[in-house]
Amino acid sequence: MDSLTFLHSSDWQLGMMRRFLGPDGQARWGQARLDAVARIGEVAERTGAAFVVVTGDVFEHNQVERQTILRACEALKRIPVPVVLLPGNHDALEPGSLWTSSQWLAHAPDHVTVLTETTPFRILPGVEIVGAPWRSRRPLSDPAAPAYADLQADPGTIRILLAHGQLTSLSGGMSEVPPIDQTALEAAVADGRLQYVGLGDRHSTTRVTDRIWFSGTQEVTSPEEDAPGNVLKVTISDGIEVEPVRVGAWHMVDHRVELFDEESIAALEDWFAELPEKERTYVRLAGDGSLPLPLLARLDSIIDAQGEVFASVERWTKFWTVRPAPDAADLESLQLSGPARAAMEELRQALAGGDEGAGAALSLMHRLARDAG
Repeated sequence: MDSLTFLHSSDWQLGMMRRFLGPDGQARWGQARLDAVARIGEVAERTGAAFVVVTGDVFEHNQVERQTILRACEALKRIPVPVVLLPGNHDALEPGSLWTSSQWLAHAPDHVTVLTETTPFRILPGVEIVGAPWRSRRPLSDPAAPAYADLQADPGTIRILLAHGQLTSLSGGMSEVPPIDQTALEAAVADGRLQYVGLGDRHSTTRVTDRIWFSGTQEVTSPEEDAPGNVLKVTISDGIEVEPVRVGAWHMVDHRVELFDEESIAALEDWFAELPEKERTYVRLAGDGSLPLPLLARLDSIIDAQGEVFASVERWTKFWTVRPAPDAADLESLQLSGPARAAMEELRQALAGGDEGAGAALSLMHRLARDAG
């Protein structure tokens, strides 16, 4: 075979929930994950890819709803070439696995193969896929090694390893399960046992070496991911070429702001206005500073309004320290009387004593009284 082109994807995690998106945003984002799968089919057709491999975590877990399985099968039907799926830690081959469920077995397309063993799978003449499916969420040893440790080099065969898990060099030793031995992988590539290693579990597209890659998730799942939303086009000939191709449509953005006056509030409004594709963007705000009550109320209104335009906008609680700075004129302008004024005075005294929670309560009282007026 002079040249082979295929696509490498992973971590679809169909059925994943993101509560911060709210019901409407969650529904649209869940559908976007399926739409990205269908776009992988379009990339396969456009590039002439011979097949598609998915290196683990096709589903979020083994108890996803029947609807999720059926919609996944429909998305897979839109990929016009053979598809090879590897069970990962989220959808491991454990008792009760969805891969043995009646829903999957009855509706999975005929051109889709689930790797349930480490035996090499000949997908084309001269091309073998070897996979290391997870059999539980807590393997006791290197999760990739069983697939290739006993292989011998075969000069007439292109051999592709599919594995799922973290490399020590990228996980910082923080993985809860044994990592994949990167040195052993590189040795298997160097001695000709493997021509490409497709990895899953890391959600950002990551080149480890020329022939060892994490594809990353097909659609973003967290603001921490720096290169999600791709499928890898892999071409093996005399050498190898790996090209990330964008299939994702969503964005998740962290934004840090210093808020202390009207100008800084206006700058935040301008930043929101300039972001594209708002309906497919989640924003997590980190903020510091202090604002007079009218500006704090204006800030609340801006964030609430933008939350209706974007998929979701939320304050990042861990890094949200915008404090109220009420002054006497702001509070007196409310013209409160009776119990309401007594409550205001009590909160003012608490704030003077260092209770920042009292400042937040004063800010809310200011906003409610202003809106009611």
